[in-house]
Amino acid sequence: MKWVTRSFPHVDRTASAWLIKKFIDSNAEFIFINWPEEPLKPEYGTPFDIKGVELGHKGNKCTFEVIVEKYNIKDPYVLKVSEVVHAADIKEELEKNPLAAGVKSILSGLRFTTKDDYETLEIGMKIWESLYNYFKLKDLEEKHSEELKKMDRIERLKFIKKKLLEG
Repeated sequence: MKWVTRSFPHVDRTASAWLIKKFIDSNAEFIFINWPEEPLKPEYGTPFDIKGVELGHKGNKCTFEVIVEKYNIKDPYVLKVSEVVHAADIKEELEKNPLAAGVKSILSGLRFTTKDDYETLEIGMKIWESLYNYFKLKDLEEKHSEELKKMDRIERLKFIKKKLLEG
């Protein structure tokens, strides 16, 4: 399925694309338009993070949160990522999550470092996947703390990576 959003993806658009690809449409193709200069056309695909569309900001919710709600995504780590996306995307909320400013800074620089929107999206999606795994990692470390204490560094890292890959 095709999905369309605004060019120069930033916090909400990279996060939303990651969410779509990971939890909604593994075959998603993304198209970027220079909105509002370039009009939105139905043949471009399902629009997201464009003013006035169903999958866009609603009240104080960013697009990512709207998508989570619409598709009833209950994954606890997605909900933690959602808190970061919200704080990083909603200017007045930036201080409400300690990870938000760093993520926003990285993504702000990224969109001017890459050759095009597709490369920005590819790297941005890795950033969101990394944050998702970070939250899983924290739970794994807590759950297996006694077991991990008995391992050397390499054993710990291999154990955690195996657990993360298992899901």
